[in-house]
Amino acid sequence: MKFIKKLGTRLNKNGTPESWGEFLCPNTECNKIVERPLSQGKRDKSCGCTKGIGTKNHFKHGGTNTRLYNIWSHIKGRIFDPKNNRYKNYGGRGITICDEWLEFIPFRDWSLNNGYTDTLTIDRWPNNDGNYEPSNCRWVTRTENLRNTTRNVIKSIEQANEIRELHNTGNYTQKELAEKYDVSKCTISYIVNNKTWVN
Repeated sequence: MKFIKKLGTRLNKNGTPESWGEFLCPNTECNKIVERPLSQGKRDKSCGCTKGIGTKNHFKHGGTNTRLYNIWSHIKGRIFDPKNNRYKNYGGRGITICDEWLEFIPFRDWSLNNGYTDTLTIDRWPNNDGNYEPSNCRWVTRTENLRNTTRNVIKSIEQANEIRELHNTGNYTQKELAEKYDVSKCTISYIVNNKTWVN
């Protein structure tokens, strides 16, 4: 399995100290993060999810070939895999995924209950530097998602106040302000309605 990080030393059942670590299961149908003794984790080919494949006891959630599963799998890849070409902008700068979403089914259920369709993409919001978790994610159009990048967010209270002042003049619509500051209309709405960057 893929080593993620060391967890320190624990006593095994014989009372002998043993080094433990976190490992990412390489099975793309699983991608589970598990804790194992270092020697075992480096040796194992999976977390155990492949045991029983082909038997009547093997359980699959049935979502492996869906777009939603693919989105979830890619989130984990850019967070946990240093070889991923997007890792430096995600896991490499401290962004992670909540424990609940380490399993696909809770992520799937949250998505379906929060407006997911095959035309939408996941967006970390209101904190674009925050983690993937229910309180900081939503489903939006690709255009909205592209606007909410590291370079296209309001980064200071001064800029937010400037937007409020321009809006209060009556000379700018929220759409015009969104285009002027290269952010989503939703971001402007939250600022002018004091739902974010509140004084």
